[in-house]
Amino acid sequence: MIRAAAALLALAPLMWQDAAARVCRLPAAALASARDTAAWCARDFLVRNGYTAAPPSAERADIALEPTMDVGTGLSDVLGNRRNTVSATPVLACTTPTGFMVSFRMPNQTDQPFGRGVQMTRTFAGITLLQPWVRLGSGDPTKCSTPTLPAGG
Repeated sequence: MIRAAAALLALAPLMWQDAAARVCRLPAAALASARDTAAWCARDFLVRNGYTAAPPSAERADIALEPTMDVGTGLSDVLGNRRNTVSATPVLACTTPTGFMVSFRMPNQTDQPFGRGVQMTRTFAGITLLQPWVRLGSGDPTKCSTPTLPAGG
């Protein structure tokens, strides 16, 4: 308990700085649908924040902290704990009442029907990795689709 409190205090000065990191850096070219754009934004968020196998952004302004999930005594500990915990390939993009939710698989996971979700507003802001696991099933076809993203991007 004391260690968790100390870790949170060490990260506290950084938490207020992450609002810009939760806004999508939209792709240069328009994608086929708003869900595809949401999937692109979610993938970009996960990569630059160090959740995938790719290296995180070197820019501190690109990193958003998740106070209820991040553990460590500094940013390098947090990024080390995040490394390769979420796949970079979106599985499902869904429209929600407030925006979008994009599902991703988790590497080395034994319970394959579940993954992690990234949520955001209709304007692709407020991007957040959800703490609970989300079902990777096909979802409601009127609200969910398999994203189509540009190759190599």
